[in-house]
Amino acid sequence: MKAPYRRKILLGGALLAVGGIAAAGWRTGLPLPARLPEFAPMPALPGYRLLKGGPLTPGGVPLFGLEQPPPAGLEAARGEVARDLCGALFGDALGVANAVPVAYFFDFQCPVCRRLSPRLRRLEGIAISWHDLAGLGPASEVAARAAIAARAQGAGDAFHDRLMRARFQPNEAYVKALAEGMGLDVPRLLEDMASDAVERRMWLSRALAGKLGMAGTPGLVIGRTVIIGDQPDKLLRRIVAVERAEPGPCGLRP
Repeated sequence: MKAPYRRKILLGGALLAVGGIAAAGWRTGLPLPARLPEFAPMPALPGYRLLKGGPLTPGGVPLFGLEQPPPAGLEAARGEVARDLCGALFGDALGVANAVPVAYFFDFQCPVCRRLSPRLRRLEGIAISWHDLAGLGPASEVAARAAIAARAQGAGDAFHDRLMRARFQPNEAYVKALAEGMGLDVPRLLEDMASDAVERRMWLSRALAGKLGMAGTPGLVIGRTVIIGDQPDKLLRRIVAVERAEPGPCGLRP
C-alpha cells in the first residue's frame, strides 16, 4: 500500500474516532464545547427563553381546553401564577443563598425522569423546587401525593428517590409500607395526602406546566431558561453557570 494512501486511511479513521468520542460525550455528559444552543423567545413570558427537543415522555400534563370551564383548583392556581410567577415556580428555592433556582417538572411513571432525577442531585450550585405533574394515571397521582406529604416531614428527597426506583406502579399500600420503613408518621402522611395543601400544590404545578407549554415530562426551568425534555449534563452545567452570571427575572439571593 502506498504511503500517501495509507495516511489518508489513518486520517479518516482518526476523524471518525473523534466524531464518535464527541457523540459519546454528548450522550454521557463528558466535556464538550461550551457554546450554548439557540434558544427560542417566549413572548408570553418576557425575560424567559426556551430550549426544547431532548428526550421526553409525551402527554401526562392535563391541560383543559376552552370547551369546558377549568376546575376551581386549576383556576385558583392560574391566579397564583399570574400574581407571582417566581414564587410559584421556585418557592423556597429562591431563599437559598448563591444558588440558581431550578423548577423540576416530572412524573413518577416517566422513564426519562427516572434517569434525570439522580443526575439533578449531582448538579452543583442549584436549589430545586419539585413539581409532581401526576398525569400518567392513578399510580402517578398516588406517588405524587405521597411524595409531597413526605416532603412536609423532611423526607421528600429520600421518598422521591425510592419512588423513582419502584419496579411497579405505586398504590396506597405501597406508599404506606414505604413510609413505615422510613420511620415516617404514617397516619399523618395519609391524612396529608388528601389535604387541601397537597391538592393546591398539585394544581399549582399543572397551572405552571400549562403556562410554560409543557406537553410532557421532564421539564426544567433553570433561572430564566425553560427546558422541555432531557438534556446532557454538560449543557445543564453550562446553563447553570450562565444563569449565575446573568440572573433572570427572579434573580439570586446573595
